[in-house]
Amino acid sequence: MTGKKQLPLYAFRGDTFFTRSDSVLGKVIRWAETDPGEEKTWANHTGVVVKDGWLVPPSEAYKTPVLAVVVEALAHVMHQVWWTAHKDEVLKGQRIVAYGPVEPRTMEEFAAFKFYAMSKVGARYGWWKLLFHGADRLFFKGKKRLSKLLRVDSRPICSYLAAEANFEQAMTFGMSPQAATPDEMLDYCETNQEVWGKR
Repeated sequence: MTGKKQLPLYAFRGDTFFTRSDSVLGKVIRWAETDPGEEKTWANHTGVVVKDGWLVPPSEAYKTPVLAVVVEALAHVMHQVWWTAHKDEVLKGQRIVAYGPVEPRTMEEFAAFKFYAMSKVGARYGWWKLLFHGADRLFFKGKKRLSKLLRVDSRPICSYLAAEANFEQAMTFGMSPQAATPDEMLDYCETNQEVWGKR
């Protein structure tokens, strides 16, 4: 996942994606989710895929690509074509990876995954929750003392939305959705590839 060039990436419904941005906010989030002494984190954002397709199509000349549709918590929770919404950011250096369950979800499991994600569309982002994650980093050396107490489901942040959608099928990332961060979720996928496969 090093380097600046983003390779084409196809994702499947039920996948979880992670992005890295060089924006000021992206850098602050990565700082807040990196425990003291831990290797620098890669991801600062996450979301879920609700329709198969290219997150990043093979080329500009590619004829009528099928593009992935996602749900992600930005200023509001959005249901959108990821490439259409983020193409300019990718061209400026944003990168993305995706993981999905090795054991495909049943139709019922995917329906629950999608239902939860779609139920949050339009909800406002819980900006104040980021302060709790930052406070855990500053005052508790990364231990989840404050963030694990976050229970306001109506104001999701990106990691809570993605972790809670997966939690419905017990596809957890080794932590409670309240305390989840993109960094820890991605770490979990990378170290549990018998469960989470990279796309």
